[in-house]
Amino acid sequence: MSNKESINQLQSITTGMDASGVFGALLKLSKGGNLAGYVHNSGDLAAKVDAHGTPFDSDLVIEYSVDGVRFSLKLRSKIPAIFMALLLVTVWPGLPLTDSFMYSFGWYERLMGDSIDTWMWYLPMTVIPIPFVWKSAIKKSRASAHGHAVETIEKIQAVLGA
Repeated sequence: MSNKESINQLQSITTGMDASGVFGALLKLSKGGNLAGYVHNSGDLAAKVDAHGTPFDSDLVIEYSVDGVRFSLKLRSKIPAIFMALLLVTVWPGLPLTDSFMYSFGWYERLMGDSIDTWMWYLPMTVIPIPFVWKSAIKKSRASAHGHAVETIEKIQAVLGA
């Protein structure tokens, strides 16, 4: 089993409770301060709780079925999208700032002369790392959210009595 597969797999819980019993127990756990971000709409067979990740959080989705309770993780997409936009948007304003800063040193102008403009080294240095930073942030978020989800499932399992 690969590392990615092991991170995506979450255990299921078999319980003898019906849906109202399961979600009632989860609500009680939440009101006791042990189930952060608990959201359940009356009549739904699913709820969600926070699965804290670093740097991005996920939702731990709890689905009730007659077989028991299943869990899945879904990365929240709003903050990662803002992060990606900020990564891309902040590259260009840095170019004129870096250019004017570097030209304030006499040696930079003598070194570069008319052969190399600042953008020729600045853009590759700032744009090329973006996919690697993005992949690393998503990987770390998924791993840390999975760890938190496992801890939360253990709390739920203790309450639902597997």
